[in-house]
Amino acid sequence: MDANSDVQMVETIARTYSEAFTPEYFVLLCTIAVLVYEVRSARDPELRDFGPRVGVVALGWAVAFAIYEGAPSLFGTVPSWGPDFTGSLGLGVGITLIWGVWRVQQWGRRVPEFSLLLVAATVPHLLVTPFWDVSSHVLYAAVPAGYLAFLDRRFAPALVVALGMVVARPLAGAHTWPESIGGLVLAGLVLAGFAYRNDRTREGRTRGTATDAERL
Repeated sequence: MDANSDVQMVETIARTYSEAFTPEYFVLLCTIAVLVYEVRSARDPELRDFGPRVGVVALGWAVAFAIYEGAPSLFGTVPSWGPDFTGSLGLGVGITLIWGVWRVQQWGRRVPEFSLLLVAATVPHLLVTPFWDVSSHVLYAAVPAGYLAFLDRRFAPALVVALGMVVARPLAGAHTWPESIGGLVLAGLVLAGFAYRNDRTREGRTRGTATDAERL
């Protein structure tokens, strides 16, 4: 086997990995994982109905796919960063729809929290992509995996998917190494912001509890 064959084999493996954990599928899988975790943790029996929740998630993803597939057809020429941009746009709209329905129905806080985290990742990605094509595959592997690991340590193996994607995208010829690493850095900043906000909220609740106890 010559060097060219080795390179082609590595590229094929990298592309297969990228397709297996593409954002539209991996984020959907993580969303369902958060949904299941939230429903099983609910104490109120009325909050344990999977059917309506799965339907809302399916609707959100249908909207996301429609934007991802339909938006490029509105333009004659799509730049190289176009698929990443429309993918993020579709995901952002779809996940916002899920967030809105969850809040209105008061189905719990985990899925809305997860949704807002994805929106927080989507906004800067949309702004940066036209100028620097940061890997959406890496971004949308690292952010959901990071949230799952925060939710429960048993989800920590999902982080391996994100690390693998950092390597897979350049080897597949889809992104440069800086673009791939940039996706990981952006994800890290989003997750760090989430962790900071979560710690501040927890501290506020602790202080509030302590103040109430002192008054008693």
